[in-house]
Amino acid sequence: MSEIVFDREGLPVEQPVTPETVLDPASLLGNGLEEPTSRKVTRWVSEHGQLPAVAIHFAKFTDGRGLSLAARLREAGYKGELHATGDISQDLVFQLRRVGFTHFHLSDPGVTRIERHVLEPFGGYYQAAQDGSLAHWQRREAI
Repeated sequence: MSEIVFDREGLPVEQPVTPETVLDPASLLGNGLEEPTSRKVTRWVSEHGQLPAVAIHFAKFTDGRGLSLAARLREAGYKGELHATGDISQDLVFQLRRVGFTHFHLSDPGVTRIERHVLEPFGGYYQAAQDGSLAHWQRREAI
């Protein structure tokens, strides 16, 4: 099974940076009872925020905790590369980009690039996101 790493523009990355650590959303986010999730993520960023590349592993296609973790890392100030690994496909790339992922590790994607209509399937959004997109009402021309 071959894996291709794609960047935010849907282009294959010939020599991707190897993430320094792989985060498991279930263990980092936990249940939030022992310590608030925001505090855990903020502490992680203060201790590891200088890492140039971090991966978040998706154990199952249907588990959205990796999306939440990516958004929280970006909100807490993590500026490095965020790699999505595990059980992901082109179907998730749009959401992955919106929450701040920069690289997508796809097993046997069947394509050599991710097409623009997959990366940006909509012309506008109802809310802003970590990818820098704005809601329609927030854009300058809407005012």
